[in-house]
Amino acid sequence: MKISKKFLDFTIADSKVDILEGTTQAGKTTTAVSTKFVYMMSKTKRKKHLIAGESIGTVIANVLTNGDCGLLDNYPEITPYLNGNSNQKLPHLQLGDQTIFIVGYSDIAKFKKILGGQFGAVFVDEVNIADMNFVRELFLPRFEYCCITLNPDNPDKEIYNDIINRARPIEAYKDKVPQHMWNELNKGKAKEGWNYWYFTYEDNPTMTSEKINDLLTSLLPETLEYQTKIKGIRTKGVGLIFTLPNKNIITKAEAKKLQFSKFTCGVDTSYSSESDDTFAFIFQGITNDSKLVVLNEEVYNNRDLPIPLTPSDIAIKITEFIKKNQRDWGICPYVFIDSADQATIVECQKYKRITGINFDFVNAYKKTKIIDRINLQNSWIAKGQYLIVDDCINHIDEHGKYSWKPNKNEPEDANDHTINASQYGWLPYKELIGSK
Repeated sequence: MKISKKFLDFTIADSKVDILEGTTQAGKTTTAVSTKFVYMMSKTKRKKHLIAGESIGTVIANVLTNGDCGLLDNYPEITPYLNGNSNQKLPHLQLGDQTIFIVGYSDIAKFKKILGGQFGAVFVDEVNIADMNFVRELFLPRFEYCCITLNPDNPDKEIYNDIINRARPIEAYKDKVPQHMWNELNKGKAKEGWNYWYFTYEDNPTMTSEKINDLLTSLLPETLEYQTKIKGIRTKGVGLIFTLPNKNIITKAEAKKLQFSKFTCGVDTSYSSESDDTFAFIFQGITNDSKLVVLNEEVYNNRDLPIPLTPSDIAIKITEFIKKNQRDWGICPYVFIDSADQATIVECQKYKRITGINFDFVNAYKKTKIIDRINLQNSWIAKGQYLIVDDCINHIDEHGKYSWKPNKNEPEDANDHTINASQYGWLPYKELIGSK
């Protein structure tokens, strides 16, 4: 069985819980169950263990006999009793004196028969679709060690808040977790001994360049399945609104070589301490050849702050943000703030009178319909006329999440705060952007 160094490090890392998330074809399930799960079985004194999936049939297909790399393929000494036997009526595997129960979490009546006990090692496949009653019962806890796998899903699901976002990567792999996943993990309070692992098809030694190419071209980029299974992004939308090519993401050094005719700033605000909604500042420039370039961003969330920000605080933060970017790029005469937030606009205008700063705070122009803003931006993206400096990680992240509602008549009200801020900044100058 071929495994990568990352999977080897996963196998030997100390942990109480291991959570494996990432793309399809990463080998998460087959590798984890045959390495860490079996290894931890050997370390515990308990003789009862558990493997769970959507159904017993799914466990057989995905975990036990997956081609030539399932658990039974790698360990022929394991005897399966999938219909039970005279000693144990429930489906199970036998390895010497150790019993591995098999359960489907979609069958509440059956999993309740098993979850009354205590287990040594537990393995749960595709936990993102598991019944939360099963998950909560399991995490009372009823195990010495637990390994769970999942592909990215709707970030609003309870499983993320209750379980997944409490895990953290080990030090050696912190930089290997994409920023969009860090944004999600940081929503939860870290729990000691819970390790988070982000695996992709590139971590699977059996994936040749030909197989990877087939995978990348198997689905359309705008589909939900492409975003979750191939790009490894958590999203709840049925279709992405924007598809941002890599060529549209540039370095600051590349942006410095461009000739700018105008600089502008947009601000979207949210003072809630109970939601994911954020304050977003976007500083951007319009080039002489009609490109819009997002140059810098700042994002805050009152939920994450010990002392929540108020309108007067935002006035100071916006001012410092503009001053910094004016020194770096050039004069920005106007800051366009969401017109629905008059309290912030009043505080900002008051702060200008006191300090005499060289830019004005004005209401964002929002008469252009959202669908028209989206169509404009999509056309600019397609023609390479909407560029983003690569350290604007939140703005890039939102372009990989902002999605249509199921009826496709309007976008979801989420993952759009830096996008809204950008639009507020360029709406007054839209005639200067794009093809003539």
